[in-house]
Amino acid sequence: MRYPLVIFFVTVSMAAVAQPKLEIVGGTKLDLGTINRGKITEKKITVKNTGKDTLSLGRVEVSCGCTGTVVSNNIIPPGKSGSILITFNSTNFTGPVHKYVTVNSNDIENPRTQIEFVANIIQEVSVNPGQFWFRDAEVGKKSTATIVVQNQGKEDLVIGSYNTKLEGFSIKLPETPIHPGQSAEIVAELKPKSAMVVLNDSVILKTNNVNQPQVYVYIYGNVKDFKF
Repeated sequence: MRYPLVIFFVTVSMAAVAQPKLEIVGGTKLDLGTINRGKITEKKITVKNTGKDTLSLGRVEVSCGCTGTVVSNNIIPPGKSGSILITFNSTNFTGPVHKYVTVNSNDIENPRTQIEFVANIIQEVSVNPGQFWFRDAEVGKKSTATIVVQNQGKEDLVIGSYNTKLEGFSIKLPETPIHPGQSAEIVAELKPKSAMVVLNDSVILKTNNVNQPQVYVYIYGNVKDFKF
């Protein structure tokens, strides 16, 4: 009568050993380095199953919409590896950035593996303020708004053209290059054809800067009907 008990305990012991184990090769802390604002950076990490049972990867969670992930394969046999591609969009950031990616799996000891990554976002072309603001613009009348563009790069900055879908919007671009360390005003003019409770649009400034060939500037405000 004692033999079945022995077999039972051996079976339980073997089951406890035969478990999947997730390992992030190279560690869970990543440094993406210095990134020019607007660039999309990719980093591929290797995921290895160092356990004795099949590893199943579940949902990969990200800390914000700026980060995306692509998993090469969700099922990883013992001793085999897969990969996770992490992409980071720096468009809405400046300065130091600290983000997280969380990998869910059937690793019993560590079902949620958190991967941290840091980066430093620099801007060679900056605008201040970050938007053209048209408050209480009126239909059929011209309104103006001004921003200052600063060249923080090492070469002369030329803003050659712009692109927007906002009807009645135009910009007077700088006539001469902006030298390194200097700035220039850009004046925008709006002559709206219809009223808008909320004006929410954007314009793209096209530059000769290789790291920031396009600079996005928001257009905010409101438009009222013209009253005599």
